[in-house]
Amino acid sequence: MALLEEAIAQGLTARAACAVLGLSERRWRVWRSRARVGDFERHAVPAHVRPYNALTPQERELIRSAVGSAEWADASCRELSVKILERHGVYVPHVSIWLFERELGIAGHRGKRRRMGVKRPEAPDTRFLKGPNQLWAWDITKLRTGVPHRFWYLYVVLDQWSRKVVGWHVSERETSAEGQRAWDRAVLAEGVPAERMPRSLSDRGAQMRSKSTATFFQDLGVAQLFARPRTPNDNPFVESLFATVKTAPTYPGIFTTIAEAIAYFTRFFAWYNDEHLHTRIGMVTPSQKHSGEAVRILAEREVIKQRTMAQRRLVNAQLGVPNKELEAAVS
Repeated sequence: MALLEEAIAQGLTARAACAVLGLSERRWRVWRSRARVGDFERHAVPAHVRPYNALTPQERELIRSAVGSAEWADASCRELSVKILERHGVYVPHVSIWLFERELGIAGHRGKRRRMGVKRPEAPDTRFLKGPNQLWAWDITKLRTGVPHRFWYLYVVLDQWSRKVVGWHVSERETSAEGQRAWDRAVLAEGVPAERMPRSLSDRGAQMRSKSTATFFQDLGVAQLFARPRTPNDNPFVESLFATVKTAPTYPGIFTTIAEAIAYFTRFFAWYNDEHLHTRIGMVTPSQKHSGEAVRILAEREVIKQRTMAQRRLVNAQLGVPNKELEAAVS
């Protein structure tokens, strides 16, 4: 204060003097007004006073034991508050528990939210896929029977390159053995040599990760790829196939017997593989894509397309329709 008063007395403005000392001019004026009325002591910051409702040492120890309990390791602060209340008859607000955890440096998320910051597994690498019978995706879907809580199970093995259904199977059980049976049918139907077995792509269902399935694939020489947990987009083509299956106009919705289901899917997958023009593979059938015939078909379609466009331009030119591209080509 004395320094500022002296500088101002020598002709320096209050703003300039405060700027030199790095002090707010407003703060200096407040100090000066208080000094004139002698109320510095009245406005002095009081010493820290312990709140009347602060946690007692016994309560803090109770929180410490609850937070460190293995039984309540996944409980949130709100849950811990209720559990302490019910077990020990002591009410501790959840905010107080959180503040206590923060003092200990352990105020992170618990339960499901605790895993939110954990790095997730990598998506399956399918960049090696360049042709048919290199990667087979497979999955299981339920078929309604008309009886509550009873289902048939459709197992499908799909070639990810061509979208061809290379193997399928309907069963009354959802087991690893039935999935292996669908793979046996696919391998026999495609005649895949033992030295060039495709890789397997599936979700992390119990039938896919079982010991018997792992042993089955090891014996075949098949490497397994798995989708990330709760990430259906890692295995999207089988999911898309199941949507096509269950939204087809002919899909009955309910199969009263397995024989009825087998008869229907025998017809459906024959249509799907050999007649269905698949949008994602250039409007050819999965069988044409699988066999390599799609290359010739798409090339022929392109020739017809270009010939049609040329004839269309020629007709329009004869009719006198303005054509900027044609005029540019002539000039």
